[in-house]
Amino acid sequence: MRDSDKKWAFWALSAAFLVDFLGYAFIVPILPSWREQFALSNTEATALVSLWAVPLFFLGPKTGRLTDKLGAGKTILFSLICLSIAALLYLAAMEVEFIDGFIVLSIARLIHGASGAAILTAGFAAASDIWPTNFGEISGKLIAMATIGGLLGPVIGGVTYTLGPEYAFIGLSVITAAIIPLVYVTTKELGSGGEPAQGSVPLRVFIQNPVLFRIGLLVMMTTLATGALEAGVPLFLKDNLGLNSAWIGAVLLVMVVAQGAGGWIWGRLVDKNGPVKYMTFGWYLVTAAMLAAGYVAHTISDAVMAAYAIIVILGIFQFAISAAQVPMLPMVDTATSQVYGKGGAGLAFGAFGTAWAAGTIVGPMVIGPVFDYTNSWGITLGILAIPMFIGLQITLRNKELLAECYNAEMSKRFELE
Repeated sequence: MRDSDKKWAFWALSAAFLVDFLGYAFIVPILPSWREQFALSNTEATALVSLWAVPLFFLGPKTGRLTDKLGAGKTILFSLICLSIAALLYLAAMEVEFIDGFIVLSIARLIHGASGAAILTAGFAAASDIWPTNFGEISGKLIAMATIGGLLGPVIGGVTYTLGPEYAFIGLSVITAAIIPLVYVTTKELGSGGEPAQGSVPLRVFIQNPVLFRIGLLVMMTTLATGALEAGVPLFLKDNLGLNSAWIGAVLLVMVVAQGAGGWIWGRLVDKNGPVKYMTFGWYLVTAAMLAAGYVAHTISDAVMAAYAIIVILGIFQFAISAAQVPMLPMVDTATSQVYGKGGAGLAFGAFGTAWAAGTIVGPMVIGPVFDYTNSWGITLGILAIPMFIGLQITLRNKELLAECYNAEMSKRFELE
């Protein structure tokens, strides 16, 4: 493939990832308003964040099979159309009277999640095929673009929702639809599909493989924490600082900027030096960050001062979580290729998406009930150090296995160039 074609493919993938996660994060600063409008509990409000990941959990391998068969380009194209429609359903949920608006919100979230799952799986599969020897750098950049979408989502969502719900959700639909022409003209470059080389591989095979199973556990630990924070932080800011949707979106900007910068930096370093050392560093730092956030929330009596301190701590957390998260993508890619050969990248990243979704579902469903039960943000934030510590222990105990798998496969790829 020509370099110019690769550039167009990269920007098409980047744009798709951006609008995918823009829509995912768009509703976050709106949650407190929906909680009041629909008389939701904290558990129900945070469940709306979890619902996005439910289709990814159940359909991850199936979207992978679809990507391998139809091609990443067609899969992403259809998914963007569905995302545009789902954005309008959010607005409909606030207007309908013949059915519970929360049910319509949930349906919209599920459609949004199913489409987002397909974009995530197809995008990483396409990147693996187009850039096999520097996938770490490309996947890091794609995560950075997704993070920018996650950055812009709360800001745009909060500000436009303050102006009026119609501005927010019609705007989201238009922004998403604007990417469709770019993906359409790069469909061929992104991949045309075909039968996977390894044939039918059930999900249990990925569970039985020692490297892929451990990576799946690590992915779940990271998304459990980030999913919990994405759902819980807006409620924390509302309770402690009394911020409206626009200001909540602006505060989340700090967290997401840090994660986006981390994704860009760590991806380049992984291709140069391997993934394991950065994963280890990331796990140490995120464990300490969550303990610090819990300690500050529990011990500082001035709610405003505690909130500002926690915002800084969570910015550090977001930067560090990228160091644990980004290296897992090239690890999934190399482990799958080493065990099953080439031809099933979609299936591999579909399985990866299932692990990603498991954490994203559990995280918000943990933080809401924990706060409802304890009424303490110190305990609610501090308890997230537990999955971070588990991730650290898994990495430390298996670092030789992970490094050997990655180095062996990358050596083969460089020999083939």
